[in-house]
Amino acid sequence: MNTNQIRIFDRRSPVTVLGPYARAVIWVQGCDFGCKGCIVPESWDKNAAEDVNIKELAAWILSQVNIEGITLSGGEPMLQADALSILIDQIRQVREFGVMCYTGYRLEYLEAQGNISQKDLLSKIDLLVDGVYQESQHADLLWRGSHNQRLIPLTNRYMHLLESRSDQSAGIEFFLNEVGEVAFSGVPAQRNFRQGFENRMLQRSVIIKPL
Repeated sequence: MNTNQIRIFDRRSPVTVLGPYARAVIWVQGCDFGCKGCIVPESWDKNAAEDVNIKELAAWILSQVNIEGITLSGGEPMLQADALSILIDQIRQVREFGVMCYTGYRLEYLEAQGNISQKDLLSKIDLLVDGVYQESQHADLLWRGSHNQRLIPLTNRYMHLLESRSDQSAGIEFFLNEVGEVAFSGVPAQRNFRQGFENRMLQRSVIIKPL
């Protein structure tokens, strides 16, 4: 892939349920983990979705008002570590945004066996959620879906917030997307939330798209 581009599943701003404060969220495209019960399996296929120019994406992020930072989700961000590192560098040249990132890899694996690009991206992240989603361990947790996933501060930026917040789901947000579909963002407290909600909405001829 051209390192001037990032392949993304979607983007949305502001989002208040995927990290501290209001954020711009980038869902990258492509994932090798294929977790059972993943809320966005549409983001797995590396050949799907669209390539976006990094400068264009950085400009879009910087144009968002009243956000404190960005969240990288997916998909698997560590598969596009080079491009995401460049994106962070470009936006931080203008504003010192906080960075939160989801990854199916464990932190210890990335530190010991990650490639240079992954370690570089890791060095720019303030708050990491690591570990694959495990449906059998689903729980009502802050910004993550299963007990095995960890919320790890890699800098002091959000330490005070983590110490003061309850470790419970931040909930989900609903909105209408550009083509009139009902979409949602966030980590549901209930297991199999998407399937149940989709079934109820389909009975009312409403199409659901997760983000």
